[in-house]
Amino acid sequence: MKRHLQFAAWVSARGFIFAGYLLAGVFCASQVAAAQSPTPRLYRATGSEWIQEVSGTFSAGKYVRVRSSSGSIRIQGAQQNKITYTIREHVRAATEEGARRELAHLKFTTYSSGESVTLRADCEGSNRGSIDFDVQVPAQTAQVKLETEGGAVSATNLSGRVEANTGGGAIQLDQITGVVVAASGGGNIEIGKVGSDVQASTGGGNIRLVSAGGQVNAKSGGGNLNIGWAKVMTLSTGGGSINVTKCDGQMKAETGGGNIDIKDIAGSAQIETGGGSIHFGPIKGGVRAETGAGGIIARLAPGGEFTDSRLETSVGDIVVYIPEGLGVNVRAAVEVARGYGIRSEFGDQLRITNPQGMGPREVYAEGSLNGGGPLLHVHTTTGNIEIKREARK
Repeated sequence: MKRHLQFAAWVSARGFIFAGYLLAGVFCASQVAAAQSPTPRLYRATGSEWIQEVSGTFSAGKYVRVRSSSGSIRIQGAQQNKITYTIREHVRAATEEGARRELAHLKFTTYSSGESVTLRADCEGSNRGSIDFDVQVPAQTAQVKLETEGGAVSATNLSGRVEANTGGGAIQLDQITGVVVAASGGGNIEIGKVGSDVQASTGGGNIRLVSAGGQVNAKSGGGNLNIGWAKVMTLSTGGGSINVTKCDGQMKAETGGGNIDIKDIAGSAQIETGGGSIHFGPIKGGVRAETGAGGIIARLAPGGEFTDSRLETSVGDIVVYIPEGLGVNVRAAVEVARGYGIRSEFGDQLRITNPQGMGPREVYAEGSLNGGGPLLHVHTTTGNIEIKREARK
């Protein structure tokens, strides 16, 4: 069974007419019932901007889709069994008559089919109009899909899957239990607490996430990535910085040129920047960290499953903190040392070969620390290396 509801606004020679009509292939008493405000409210906002409001309500479905060709979308989950909405049609005109002419190009449609409900706005033939959505749905809605070609998108307090897509606006999501998929052509993405996986991408904006109960895949064309906590992470940006508070499993982080700061990694990690600094740790698993031009500060964690690892920079210093009880075999090299080259707080456990003189020279070191274990390779072309003991806490 399918039900179709359409609301259109247009202007006649004598004034404004609002009409609603129903098209139904099959109709019965159990179908979705809908109601809208009998008279839209039209008012001047500021200057030449006019707003027309239309409100309505109808029975809920498991799957809700909201789509606008131009305008923002805001949706909230609530303890209710209906869908309620208010749309605001924005146009610019010098007079009310002119506003009504512009409103004739804006069309709002809502229809249901089975367990799916769709609200759609189209701005046809007008470059001065947009339609904003303010929607409330049952919090337990299984899936919500939000799409706008140019506007902000926000969603809160939903237990199902949420998909948000905008051509260039910002996205704000919070208190989502299900999977989140968010994409913006260039705006910022702000995500609060999510109970499952998160996939977020933006053409150039920043991405911020407080926490996710599953995997996180975040990608920006050039913005900063700030991630709080998740189980597994894959992070990429064309040139911004990457900051992570905690990752419970494996992680991959790469940027074209920004700094990377990862505070706590329970699994293994692959970390790479084209030219920034890298700070990470404590890390329990193995790590491969590389920067084209920047320093590296690494903290290894005791009691983990450390595996063969590599730290490398072309231009910069490397400092490694190794805790008591973590056995590693270290091979360190500085191709062109201009200062002290290599220093160690492990005494004779690390044998340092340092030719006499303070001019450019090659310095290398090798040894088994804390009884030996997986191989830790540390290399810089131009810089210094320090192997330090991690202080007890």
